[in-house]
Amino acid sequence: MKIIAVVMFFLMTTVANAATLESKEAVKKLTDQVMAKVASGDIEGGLILMKPFTIIPESEFNVMLEQTKLQLPLMQGRFGKILGAEFIKEMTVGKSLLKIVQIQKFEKHIMRWSFIFYSPDGKWLLNSFNFDDNIRSMFEE
Repeated sequence: MKIIAVVMFFLMTTVANAATLESKEAVKKLTDQVMAKVASGDIEGGLILMKPFTIIPESEFNVMLEQTKLQLPLMQGRFGKILGAEFIKEMTVGKSLLKIVQIQKFEKHIMRWSFIFYSPDGKWLLNSFNFDDNIRSMFEE
């Protein structure tokens, strides 16, 4: 049985209040920090770390955060104990788009986390992110 756990992404809005990251190295560091929190079971802390860099309005972010907190016990009940996180890949499209994929490892399954950053002017902002349990897609991209 395929489980679609939680999907969050593609929220179109203005970016006026989003903080930017200076380099691809800073982007990678942020995603590593987010995943370290997620891997320790602190998914809320991980999401809050990325909040300043997203284009998501605060009200939508807060709803997403509450929904995620409700889903975590269901994921752990089905997938088992959280074992950690693992960097999978980094992909660029042109000079303006960067995608980082990492996985959250459980005893019986994984959650794929995808972060898409956009750089309109040399600095990076988190345009969208999502996480899901679609393990097959890990072999298609």
